[in-house]
Amino acid sequence: MIDNANLIRKTRFPRQLVPLSVVATNLVSFGVMMVVLLGLDFALLPRVRGTMWLALPLGVALVALTAGLALAVASANVVFRDVEHLIGALLLPWFFLTPILWIPSAFHRYHGLVHVLHWANFVTPAVDAIRDPLFFGRMPRAADAIYLCVAAAVSLTLGAWLFSRVDDQIAVEL
Repeated sequence: MIDNANLIRKTRFPRQLVPLSVVATNLVSFGVMMVVLLGLDFALLPRVRGTMWLALPLGVALVALTAGLALAVASANVVFRDVEHLIGALLLPWFFLTPILWIPSAFHRYHGLVHVLHWANFVTPAVDAIRDPLFFGRMPRAADAIYLCVAAAVSLTLGAWLFSRVDDQIAVEL
């Protein structure tokens, strides 16, 4: 929002498009990567051919979750300028606490800690729900899929509500 302050002050348009355009830009690369991954899965992992298509609606829910977060963070960043720096500092440890490069089942000795990290980090159920049909050929756990859908709905609702609360202040604050 801050980078597009001149555009926001001079032109009247739906301001939600600014943070959602960032999500849409990354959605293009996510879509390309998903197509390549589905092609590789189909060619190299025959056990996942029956379940790999489940990753598409789960990916849509993940994009919805991301869009809601983008709206919430953009509206908070307009009002509180330090949010940008705080988010930047929190993203690195959050990345390592999300099981993208590591698989939770490999840490069975620390089951309690892995269980807490699984439910405290709202991206972890989404990663697990998408990983199961794509790489292991099994249905995602119902709890993970439901958690992802509920988190996406809550994120979009909360993000839209927060953005509507600060929409009048955006041009003034920028």
